[in-house]
Order: sequence, then structure tokens, then C-alpha cells
Amino acid sequence: MKKFLILVLGCFFLTSCTIEKEQNYAVVAGLSQPMVKQVKLAVVGDIMVHDYQYNEAYDAATDSYNFMHNFQDVKKYFDGYDLVLGNLELTFGGKEKGYSSFPCFNTPDEFLDAVKDANFDILTTANNHCMDTGKNGLIRTLDKLDEAGIAHMGTYRSAEERDKILYKEVNGITFAFLSYTYGTNGIAVPDAYLVNLIDDDDQMVADIKKAREQADVVVVMPHMGNEYETYPKEVFQDWADLMFLSGADIVFASHPHVLQPMEYRRVDHGDGVHDGFIIYSLGNFISSQTTPPRNASIVLHLTVEQVGNEPPNVKEVSFVPIWTQFRNAQDENHFVVRSVYEMVTLAKSEKDKLMRKKDQERLREVHEETASFLLNRDIPLSEIQEEYVFQKQ
Repeated sequence: MKKFLILVLGCFFLTSCTIEKEQNYAVVAGLSQPMVKQVKLAVVGDIMVHDYQYNEAYDAATDSYNFMHNFQDVKKYFDGYDLVLGNLELTFGGKEKGYSSFPCFNTPDEFLDAVKDANFDILTTANNHCMDTGKNGLIRTLDKLDEAGIAHMGTYRSAEERDKILYKEVNGITFAFLSYTYGTNGIAVPDAYLVNLIDDDDQMVADIKKAREQADVVVVMPHMGNEYETYPKEVFQDWADLMFLSGADIVFASHPHVLQPMEYRRVDHGDGVHDGFIIYSLGNFISSQTTPPRNASIVLHLTVEQVGNEPPNVKEVSFVPIWTQFRNAQDENHFVVRSVYEMVTLAKSEKDKLMRKKDQERLREVHEETASFLLNRDIPLSEIQEEYVFQKQ
């Protein structure tokens, strides 16, 4: 009888293991074929609101704000993507604190309506402005994001919350999302759990390793780099290397407010060599920083693919060059994120209705600052495209 039970149990465990190993395979025409799983990400950089923006959005008749026009032209580049990510570089500290811009950002809650309407899924809140309205403002920001149904990571309301890693299972692939900032502009952080800091190497490494245990893909979104520099200093490259060595597959970085290079990375976390990816700075998605090149950026598109039981790979990377319009053709403040391609290829009569002459000239420069810079080759304006594929070197 004992031998029979042992035999049955052995068959059960063998079958269980076989099912687990073969869950990424399907039978096609009588043959076992590896299943192909794909997840598509759309990612943008710094989401900021300066006083120019909230003053333009203000309606004195209703004493309210309307930012809905900000993303209407660009949100189509999020359609069809499984997850949309960005860096929320502001706080929702509440009206009673008084709305403010640089150096301490406190943004009207109505801006979140535009963010939600654009279909953002995940926002990193760990950046140098996360403490701008103090501990209460940081917590209120998280509360407002929860109300909007937008996931977040990098800042927390409690030690227990900080220890919970953000996981998302999408199309059969499990992602972990982590974020950290180099600092908080000198503003004291009263409780360590409130903000993830990069210089706490031990904690960051432990977090990434912990995420690696449960996730197929680990995404880290650090806030690091020197403002307005187009190439990362060695110290920031070292930080990125540490993230990859600890278990990261993808790094989407921010802070410089301008674009920095991107590259594929070959990584191996014990599950086999596969393709990872890093961009050292995604630049500004929206802001009032109009000095070139701070109003030039991209919507980054990235596809993660897993074939059978192989580790997931970053399969394809592409980007849509964008530009934040500051003023309309009538020289009035009007903030809209626009596709560079769409604006450059408009008929002249349409351009004149939408844009100032100086902005039409600026767009030609933006093309150079984004497409040619990121692809590291000259792309004549005559060969402009709506979206560019970033080839693996």
C-alpha cells in the first residue's frame, strides 16, 4: 500500500512539474510549439506643471482648472499599449496650501483628470520634487493617484507599504516596477520609508533582488543625472550598472529634462542571456521649460517578448518625437504636446493657424535634437518619420 501511495504521489509531482514546464507551450497541428507572449509598453519622461500651465488652465468663471487639452494630440500613441508609464514630477498638496511652481510644485487636482484621460497606468513618484509639499503633500498625492486608479511606486505612506513591490501580470508575463531618486532638493525626509533613495545602495539592491524572485521582468525607473546634460556622467552609468547587476532588465531614467542616449543591454540573471534596455533620460513630457532642447522629447515604445520558457527579451524599441507647444498662433499661452512629424508635415495654411513662425522653425531643430541624436546618424528633414525604430547595435 505504501509503495502504491509513493508511486501515485511521484506521478502527481512529475505531472505537476511537467505542466509547469509546458505551460509556455501549445499544441499546434499535433506538435508542441512554444507560446509567444508579448507586452507593449509606452513610456514618457517628466510630467511637470509650472505656473504658466495652471494659469492658462484656470477658468475664473468657475474658479476651476481644465488641463484636458494638454494630451489630446498625443494620447493616441498610448492606444493599444498594455502599460503606459511616466514620471510624475509634482505633488497634489491641496488648494489650501496654495498652488505653486518651481522650486516647490503644488499642482491643482484637476491636472490628474488629464493624466487619467491620457490612460496612464503607472507613475513613478520618486523624484527630487516629491517632498515639495512635505510629508502630508506626499501622502495626499498618493491618495489622489489611488482615487484615479493609477498605480505608483517610489514614495510611500508607511514602512509596510514601502516593502510591497508593485507587480503587474500582463499577457502571462509578470513585471515588477521599482523607482528611486538621487535626493529631494535638500528637503528633509522625516521618515525613511517615505522616499526610495538611490544612495541607499543596500536597500535598492535588496529590493531589486527581491523583485527578481517573483518577476519575469524587473523595471527600474531611477531619477538621476545632471540637469540639461545630454550625456550621462560615469557615476550615473555606474548606478545603472548596479541596477542591472542586481537583477534589473529595463531601466527608464529621468531628471536631466533633456534626452540622453539609450541602448540595449545583454543581461543574465541566472535564467539565460537575454536583451535588456536602458534610456538614461526620457526628457520632459510636458513642462514650461521652453529653452531648447528642454521642449523636445519622445514617446518611447518598447515590446517585451517571451518565447516558450526562454527569458523575456526586449524585442523592439521605437520612439515618436514630440514637442510641447507653449503658445498658439495668436501668441497666447496654450500647452499641447504634439507629434513633431504631424506638425512638420502639415500644409502651410494649417501650420499658420496652429503655430507661430518661430515655432515652425523650432520644430525643424527638434527633429534634429531627437531623431538624429537618438539614432546617432543624420536624418534629413525630407526623410522625417512619425516613428523611428531603434536598432540593436
